[in-house]
Formats: sequence, structure tokens, C-alpha cells
Amino acid sequence: MQKLYCYVDETGQESKSKNFIVSIILIEKERDQLLKVCEQLEQISGKRKDKWGSAKHQRRMRFLRYVLADDRFKGTLRYSITPNTREYDRSTIEGIVSAIGWKKPKEKFTTVIYVDGLSKTKRRECAVGLRRMGVPVAKVRGIAKDESNALTRLADTIAGFVSDAIKECSTEIFTLYKRALREQVLIEV
Repeated sequence: MQKLYCYVDETGQESKSKNFIVSIILIEKERDQLLKVCEQLEQISGKRKDKWGSAKHQRRMRFLRYVLADDRFKGTLRYSITPNTREYDRSTIEGIVSAIGWKKPKEKFTTVIYVDGLSKTKRRECAVGLRRMGVPVAKVRGIAKDESNALTRLADTIAGFVSDAIKECSTEIFTLYKRALREQVLIEV
């Protein structure tokens, strides 16, 4: 049975933003390879392990350009936007379901889902919600901040990037965002 790995982060909840954005990095067989590639790109770009909000603009843009130019990430970077909501848990679950449904495997599959900052009590709720919406779940795991790996940090980067792009914080970000969508490296679900 095929396994899908989802690395999930969100933005907009803490800031009471107009849009709640869920970023999902959806990976099939190449998980270990993409994890190593992502770690290398963090080092080469100078971003290192910094999250989107902590990284210097030039470093995070360099990292994003490397990721978006690497064909191995094409189709794995997905996100959903829910405007004007306070139902964050439901929106997160719906974002995961939409990301998986965008290009669902033809054969039987199960999912292993890593959600940044998900508490133990919320893990069960998330798994139940996903199963109710037809997603076969092997495991849902919350990732503590200090346990973060490169793919979780990539989900954080994509969430921050999309948030800044739709706010049109800078022409550079908005232009890169539009190109990533046009080339289907980044996919809105």
C-alpha cells in the first residue's frame, strides 16, 4: 500500500488575519530524498533552520527560488486559503483533504500527517475528521517547534510566502508567487 506524507503548517490564526492559510507539503516515495535536498537548500541559501518570520528577506527569497526551481518539488507544494474564519481546525482538515484530493493516487494508500504545533488532544480529532472526509490515516503527529525538520520548515515557508504574496507585501514576492502558480510548482487547492 502506498504511503503519502503530509507536512502541514498554517498562518493567520495568531494574527487574526483576514485569511487563514494552510500549507501542505505532500510527498509520496521520495520523502528522504526531498528532506535531504531541502536541508541542503536551507544551508546553501543561508536561511538555515530559520522560520519564515525569522529569516532575513534575501535569504528566504533565495531559498524559495531554489525550491521553486527544483523540479523534484513540483506538485508537492500545496496550500488552501479560507477567508474570514475562526474555525481553524476544520479549515486545516479541509485543506489537507483538498491537497490529497488534488491528485489522489490511483492505488490504495494511507497517510502519515505531521502538523506543526498540533497538541496531543487535537491529534485524535484531526485523524477522526480526516477519516470522516474519506482520507485513510495511518498516523497524525504533532510536531513541536524544537522537533521541526526541513519539510515542516518548508511548510512554514510556503504558508508565510503565500500570506505575503496575497497581501502583495512586495513586488518580488508577488511576481515569484504568480510564476510558481503558472508553472504549477505551487498549487492552490
